[in-house]
Amino acid sequence: MINENNINSFLNKYIDFVNNISNNNNYQENIKHVLYLIIPAFVVKYGFKYENLILKAFNETPIVLNNHEMGNCTAFFSRIIKENKEGLPKYYTQKLIVLNNYNNYSLIDLLDNIAHEFNHVINSLINEIKYDDESVSMRTGLSYITYNINDLSKPSGKSEDVILEEIINTKQTEDVLKIIKSFSNYKIENVEFENALYAVNSLIKDDYSSNAYFLQSYICKELMRNKTFIPTIENLRLNGNTDDIEHWFDDITNIKKSYQKLIALLNEIVSLEEKTGKNSIFKKYYINKIRQKMRDVQEIVNEFENNCIFK
Repeated sequence: MINENNINSFLNKYIDFVNNISNNNNYQENIKHVLYLIIPAFVVKYGFKYENLILKAFNETPIVLNNHEMGNCTAFFSRIIKENKEGLPKYYTQKLIVLNNYNNYSLIDLLDNIAHEFNHVINSLINEIKYDDESVSMRTGLSYITYNINDLSKPSGKSEDVILEEIINTKQTEDVLKIIKSFSNYKIENVEFENALYAVNSLIKDDYSSNAYFLQSYICKELMRNKTFIPTIENLRLNGNTDDIEHWFDDITNIKKSYQKLIALLNEIVSLEEKTGKNSIFKKYYINKIRQKMRDVQEIVNEFENNCIFK
């Protein structure tokens, strides 16, 4: 546990690590300073038990800058899956974090996007790949992308739980930024770290809320606060034990396929939200449909909450 006596030795360890990977990857100064803040915050969030996993994520996943517009996509976690011709593991991935339209990033955007994408990386490293005689599946938190073993160049399918994965990841990103703010409670000796922290605190006055997946996060806010759901799902997701989540969720709601229904509703809301932005004539119709889907989500969440011992 960090305190006033050990805070600087704790931070200095990760400052040295960031300096090394920044030199190796030719990171700009503002990227380096953001990593000063993010990496120790991840260690605080997940605990020293996962320190090596966290450092592995940042060491093996370089940040690439792209100054071109790519629609609404500001940043993404990119991987190429490859077959190992020389031994085990049979399959592995090459990873990147891509920051699009980089020159237009504010400090908070930079912090949020890097923390968000690296949180995907950290929560995907354990049991990242599973395969059989026909297919290879690559895990991103809760969700999977599947490839035919004879063609690893393009996916043959993907799981439906991407939106729930993003909602959970957004909540965890907010946790990380709140931990970063908490560093200001200590006297920091490293001037670069202190200056970066000061800049963050001048921009985030209260509890931080991410703009990513705002509507979906709002709909699931009670689920994200639930003291049974979040600790359980975070542990299973981090350790790559995601296969039993559906059964666990349905067992608590006592409703068959309630997890699948929740996933389907979240996807339908995203689709309706996109249509609302594109078609002004039917905007009211789509908004009413979204409200109905939101009520359906709330019914499932209420059943989960009502049957939990810890809420």
